[in-house]
Amino acid sequence: MFLILFCISLLGGFLSGLLGIGGAVILIPLMLTLPQLFGIGALSMKSVAGLSMVQVLFASISGMAVHRKNRMVHFQSQYTIGIPMGLFSLSGAYLSKFMSNYLIMIIFFLIVLLALFMLILYKDDRREEIPDKIRVNSPLALAAGVFTGTFSGIVGAGGGFILIPIMITVLKLPVRLAVGTSLGVVFIGALLGSIGKIVSLQVDFLLVIPVIIGSLAAAQIGARVSRKLTTKMLRVLLIITIILTLLQVISKLVGLS
Repeated sequence: MFLILFCISLLGGFLSGLLGIGGAVILIPLMLTLPQLFGIGALSMKSVAGLSMVQVLFASISGMAVHRKNRMVHFQSQYTIGIPMGLFSLSGAYLSKFMSNYLIMIIFFLIVLLALFMLILYKDDRREEIPDKIRVNSPLALAAGVFTGTFSGIVGAGGGFILIPIMITVLKLPVRLAVGTSLGVVFIGALLGSIGKIVSLQVDFLLVIPVIIGSLAAAQIGARVSRKLTTKMLRVLLIITIILTLLQVISKLVGLS
């Protein structure tokens, strides 16, 4: 189990740094599928949600350090979205204790589907990617934080997979800037979300060790690769990642029904 979780976290950490999604959007389906596939046991949705939330916390710290160095973090958005997102992620994480695994999976499916539609409909306005020259609508940013925090706390994801589509389609941030900023926002949400999962006894402290180790180094590599890709390629990779995740979630829902 340790080796499988470590390998999964390498992929999750890399995607976190590369696409700013925290990694949980792909990590959760893999954690639910691979251990059982290899015959080494099965993890419940609640257990996976706890592990993935902690993974997102460490992956976002690691990847954000590189994006900040490259000046690809929009600080107004980070705190305007991040603070309410963190608070509502904490409450969402605690509320998830009283939900069934099936309901959590349904919520996860709907949020991933929404993210996919937003990315597909997005039109690149080619705005200049200079953080100091960009301002966002603060009420919309606050609302984005509340929405994303609540649902990411419930499913145990950092929220980047829905946050980036919101930032580029609703708040009009350039794609590359949204990727870097997302990790800064996700860190705040994942910090309080992790507290919620730990306090409600939903984190396996033994299994979380390989998850943390795998995420830290891989997120650094992903963030450096992200800087070298075009914004079009980043968007395409986001869409592909979310489609693959959607298919995995559907397969798990069929198994639970």
